[in-house]
Formats: sequence, C-alpha cells, structure tokens
Amino acid sequence: MTERLRVGEVAQRSGVSIRTLHHDDRLGLVRPHGYSEGGHRLYAPEDMLRLQQVLLLRYLGFPLRRIRDLLEQPNLDLAASLRDQQRLLAQRIREQERIATALEALLAGWAGTGHWHWDRLFDATGAVQASLNAQGRSMNEMHPRFTEEQQREFAALAGEVGEAELRAIERDWAALIADVRANRERDPSDPLAQELAARWDALLERTFRGHNPLMDVVGRQYAAGAFAGNPDLPQAEDFAFIEAARKAAAAG
Repeated sequence: MTERLRVGEVAQRSGVSIRTLHHDDRLGLVRPHGYSEGGHRLYAPEDMLRLQQVLLLRYLGFPLRRIRDLLEQPNLDLAASLRDQQRLLAQRIREQERIATALEALLAGWAGTGHWHWDRLFDATGAVQASLNAQGRSMNEMHPRFTEEQQREFAALAGEVGEAELRAIERDWAALIADVRANRERDPSDPLAQELAARWDALLERTFRGHNPLMDVVGRQYAAGAFAGNPDLPQAEDFAFIEAARKAAAAG
C-alpha cells in the first residue's frame, strides 16, 4: 500500500502551510487522497504532484480558478503539462535576464552622465512590456490541453498544409474574424452575414482538410472556454453570429 502522509507532515516537508493546504482542499485545487480514522487529511504521491502543479502555475501567474480548470481538463496529459511549464519557466528566465540587462545599461548611463537616456529608458520599458505580453500569450497557450497523440496529429496536419499555407490561413482567419466582429449586429438573413458564414465554413475546411476528429477536439476546447478572452481567436459572440447565419441560410 502506498504511504499516506498527514497534512502536518506535508506542510513541514513542502513548506506549504496547513492553512493553505486546507484552503486548496476547499477550492478543489488539491484534495487529500483520504482521511485517517481520526479525521486527519492523508496525502498520496499523486496529491503532491498536483500540489507541485498548483504552486508552479501560481508562480507563473495563473489565477487559482484558471489553475483548477486547467488541471481538471479531460484527458490531461500530465507529462506534457510539466514540459509546458518547464518551457514557460525557461522563457521567464530569459525574459528576466533581458530586463536585468536593460536596467543595468540604464543605470550605467545615468551613473556616467547624470542623465536618463531616452534610448535606454525605452529599452528597459520595452523589455518589461515584452515580458508581460509573452506571459499573456503563454497563459492562453497553456489552457488548452491535447493528448500526445492529438499533438502528433496536429503536427502531421501542419506538415501536410505547409509553412506558407499555414501563414496564409492565419492571415485569412485574422481578416475574417475582424469582418465578423464588424458585422455582428446585422440580421442573420442579411446577404453579407450569409457570405461571412460561407467564408467561415470554407476556411474551416481549408484549415482542417477533412480531419474532422481534430476539428471536434478544437471545438470541445472552445466550448470549455479554453480560448476565452483571447482577442486574436474567435469568441462566443463570433460563433453565435455564424451559427445564426447558417440557420438563416438553411431556412432559405
């Protein structure tokens, strides 16, 4: 039988307070594997792995609610998730090094002349802003989770499409999303709304090329809110407009 540790020992060895462990339990972030006869929480190794995930995602800046949603996704590939976190940590280190270098140059310029140089001020500010932008993109990338098999299928599809066509598809989606958002107030039966729905369906086919299982996987991720709030990707209002236009077209 796998050893179970009481909450006090977990707190002592992990550095996480008992209060925090109780709080994580109440939020559904890290639940104990069971309870002793005396009612004490008992933790198994897999619970500690989940705690490690929660702590690292908190360090990377994810809010608690999003952490819970991320870790409770169906078919979560834990090893792939850990590799993603490792990649994000390495990226964060590189960003911090760039910020530190820019600040060092800024201070050196001030120490040498007594003035703040515009170029170095913008270098320092730009390094921080670039890091903030990267963190936002990283959070959006971390939320959706695909199995290793699905990732291989996506990679095979990308190889089938080719780099130039991928870039063209990305540009066409950006243009289409902008057009949809500029016309969402139109009646679904409006000819322009119908044209946008037709463009949408044609671009879906061009993107997935008959790989319907992959399209279904992405659709489920959208339905689960994995991409919510990302302005570069379709949102619920965009989908609702397109679906209404499709229904109007079918009704004739």
